[in-house]
Amino acid sequence: MNNLEKDAASFVDDVVNDKIEGKSFSKKLGEIMADPAKVMQPVYDYVEEQLNLGKLAYGEVKASDEDVVLRLETNLINLPFADAKIISKMMQDQGTLPVNVYLVIESPWVNKSSLRIDEIASADDFVGNVANYADKMNTWYADHLAMVKENLEKQPDEKKQEDK
Repeated sequence: MNNLEKDAASFVDDVVNDKIEGKSFSKKLGEIMADPAKVMQPVYDYVEEQLNLGKLAYGEVKASDEDVVLRLETNLINLPFADAKIISKMMQDQGTLPVNVYLVIESPWVNKSSLRIDEIASADDFVGNVANYADKMNTWYADHLAMVKENLEKQPDEKKQEDK
């Protein structure tokens, strides 16, 4: 599928009205950290499948025991879908734009803004080539999970006791 593009106005409408489909998985943070590649593979597959259908989508893995969400989103802009109001303001008069695939981590333990988002590829490049991006995506998630773990370990002892 070449030139996967989306009209900005209909995209904004979809985002604001929660019309973008997603699939959510839940695992304990330890399981996610032990093998991010294995845990994230169904997310990669789902997003590629939706792009093949010409749809925007997201896949995510939520930690069941900690405030951490790993997401793969298709988007026209480097902002998570959760920022629908900002997306709406920024994209009012944009016309048609290419769809890109973004890596997202949301957690108070990742950084001060509780969010990191980076473009991994255009949707055109991603479809049919997920295996080529898998190592880079898995490394990105693993690196940001390491930051989360490091920041969690700096928490006061009573927080650690609650987790046991």
